[in-house]
Amino acid sequence: MPPPDDDTGALERARHRLYETTPPVEETPTTLSVSGSPRVPHEWQEDPLPTHMPEHKKRHLRFASIFFGFAMLFFLVSLGVAAYVVYYGGNTVAASNIDLTVQGPASIAAGDTVPLVVTVTNKNLVAVQNAKIEIAFPEGTRNASNTLEAYPRYEESLGDLASGSTITRTLQAVIFGAAGDTLTLHTSFSYGTTGSNATFVKKSDYPLAITSTPLEVKVDTLTETVSGKPFALTLTVRSNASVPLDNVVLAATYPYGFTVSQTSVPSTDNHFVLGTLAPGEVKTITVTGVLTGQANDERAFHFSIGTAKSASDPTLAITYMTQQAVVAIATPFISATISVNGDSSASAAVSPGTRQNVTVSYANTLATNVSNVTVLVALSGAAVDYNSVTTTRGFYRSVDHTVVFSPDKDSSLANLAPGASGLGTFSFSTLPSGAAAGSPSITLTTSISGTRAGQSNVPEQVQATMSKTVKVLTAVALTASSLHASGPIANTGPIPPQADLATTYSVVWNVKNPGSAVAGAVVTATLPNYVAYTSKTAGDGNFSYDSNSRLVTWTIGDLAQGATTQGVFQVVLTPSTSQKNTSPPLTGIPSFSGYDRFAGAHVKATGVAPTIETKGDPGYVPVQGSVAP
Repeated sequence: MPPPDDDTGALERARHRLYETTPPVEETPTTLSVSGSPRVPHEWQEDPLPTHMPEHKKRHLRFASIFFGFAMLFFLVSLGVAAYVVYYGGNTVAASNIDLTVQGPASIAAGDTVPLVVTVTNKNLVAVQNAKIEIAFPEGTRNASNTLEAYPRYEESLGDLASGSTITRTLQAVIFGAAGDTLTLHTSFSYGTTGSNATFVKKSDYPLAITSTPLEVKVDTLTETVSGKPFALTLTVRSNASVPLDNVVLAATYPYGFTVSQTSVPSTDNHFVLGTLAPGEVKTITVTGVLTGQANDERAFHFSIGTAKSASDPTLAITYMTQQAVVAIATPFISATISVNGDSSASAAVSPGTRQNVTVSYANTLATNVSNVTVLVALSGAAVDYNSVTTTRGFYRSVDHTVVFSPDKDSSLANLAPGASGLGTFSFSTLPSGAAAGSPSITLTTSISGTRAGQSNVPEQVQATMSKTVKVLTAVALTASSLHASGPIANTGPIPPQADLATTYSVVWNVKNPGSAVAGAVVTATLPNYVAYTSKTAGDGNFSYDSNSRLVTWTIGDLAQGATTQGVFQVVLTPSTSQKNTSPPLTGIPSFSGYDRFAGAHVKATGVAPTIETKGDPGYVPVQGSVAP
């Protein structure tokens, strides 16, 4: 086959068809072509471009357009936000852009003067207004320039604080606290902004550790004592502060069974008010008392030192230290018990002007013999009649008012075997009520001593002591009488009284208290069935009558030492014929009761029932004192 007339190469023709804008004209087959036979393209020839885009390519185009639209919208929104921040966001104020710092020591000794540096920086792009700084100090903080002045808070108004500016404040405070505590200083910076009434606050806390206490207390006492034996506790208070401390108080908590007998410093509800302590000042308090309990018991004493709430309230506001002392109760080498009239309690009450019987019992509690035992009982007190002391198997040493039981009077005391016991007795009289000067009490102090063989078989002295207080009750005197023609209440009726006719009488009760004060004094009596109560009364106190029990009650109240009082009430007597020529009583036997404040015991007294014999009336004659025949 001859080559075609077109000398253009196949590659060039393909390029031409690719870039031409009109669709290519289909070639007419040559005469050599066979009708219906396929035309075989040149190997470099490509298919012509389609005149219409396929459907799947149209979908890709729409998706790209939508994505491009969203991207453009996001760009425009971001551009708007950025513009707003640039033009308006610079006027906002954030607390995070306020720096508030407190600088100072991390730990101090309580009572030291603490220097503090407070720094505030405004990192906002605009100024803040009405700025104010505050620091809340722990309770008990004092002003460094005047330690007697409380310093609970530091406050300062700063006005406006420009953007980027910093203010610094330096201050001092005397801070107290208990050793080992960590205190917190609460700092706050408050401010406002333009166009807003709101107040914003920036806060910061500053921890401060307390390494030592400004006040300390030390307790010195026995580690072991015998039940009932007096012993002392020595309390030493020291100020470690660098400034004076006022309203210093030592609070004591005593264990069960401990009774205070004496203190070197007065106390109120177990609080010792020490006042103002200068730096380094030391004060000592001695507490003496008696601890009672079973052998091998342990009792704990607690003493807290601090400052009071106020000068009038000794309760501790701040406690700086608490010390504990444990005292064990040991079995005495020689046990002793003393009883008065059979009463072996630590304190007893007896009547004035009466005989008192005292018994001293003792026993050897050791596992070895005790030889040459001596028992001494010393008497003291204003209520004792020292000339009335008598004893058996003992000796009364009048020079020092001591009863002595020793081997020369009682041979059993020459040697007490383990567990062996014995008794010593004596008696004495109390003085009449009102005769004793001062407080009518008696103290019996017992001392027992002996010799035992020690661990190295060397003789050693053993002893035990105990005391007993006996208080003497007041002797209240109650008298009762009757009146008709005289007295504060007017009476009527025939005298002498006649059977079946009414006659009124005044019953007079008199009470005298020669001894210590009495509380809750009351006199009562029951009326016979032939006597009626009229409700007419006179004198001190208040009268009442119970018609069911027929009991008349005279309520006196308190009776001071040496006081006397009188009460009068009226009754109506209607005698029976069976009572002719007799002097019937107007009341039953009157009785008095009250509470002796000093002795801590109830007192009682009785009187004689008054009759119609009105011996106190002027012109009284015996015939008037009986029912007419």
